[in-house]
Amino acid sequence: MFVSFREIKKQIKNSNEIILSDNNILSYGSNRICYLDESNPSTLIKIARHPESWKKDHRQSFSEWYVSKTVEPKNTECCISLCQSWVRTNKGPGLVVERIVDDQGQSTTLRKLLFRKELTVEYALLLVEKIVYKFSTTGIPASDFNIDNFVIEGNHTNNKLIMIDGFSPKKLNLKTRLLLQSKVLSNYYTKRKWRKTKSRFTDCAQKVYAGDYNFAAAMPLSDTSNSEGLKANQ
Repeated sequence: MFVSFREIKKQIKNSNEIILSDNNILSYGSNRICYLDESNPSTLIKIARHPESWKKDHRQSFSEWYVSKTVEPKNTECCISLCQSWVRTNKGPGLVVERIVDDQGQSTTLRKLLFRKELTVEYALLLVEKIVYKFSTTGIPASDFNIDNFVIEGNHTNNKLIMIDGFSPKKLNLKTRLLLQSKVLSNYYTKRKWRKTKSRFTDCAQKVYAGDYNFAAAMPLSDTSNSEGLKANQ
């Protein structure tokens, strides 16, 4: 199934405008900002960091949307936060995604779990590698593994992580479509991305576990001049 950009624009145009407040920003990424939708607390809305170039900032959003809509009918346990729709907001076009929360109703990232020492670095690696294996069986071509892209779902003792971002290639193109049509290609792609990222992921996890909470975190909204570093819950 291919979701056209025309369909996305139609959804945005036909939606009622949602008013977002900066008081409800949950996290920052290099290209996107994640808002809590007060009118529907079970969802989040990803907004382009630069509204004037929203198509560029939303490139991975388009890819995530396509991946989500492709795997959703096939998998009840796909380990990703599924995309729901595109909407119009006072901050520009936004992608609505399901909000992953723990048993206290909080969106607790792997960064927080490591900083609080609820998980060791070794166990965090094990949990992520379980997701990588799950992706290899469901055909999800994940590209961006960092500690802010994982959130715990349900009771903390269950140690169930969900990938909320980075579970697709960086942009929607022919390669993305081919990856989703072949589990062999998708499996190779995901495992290769993880192998290339694992050492950086481990280093970041170790720094955070040792007490440097902001190591490699995304910059605040007030500083958009530097897009280096890992994202914080995009």
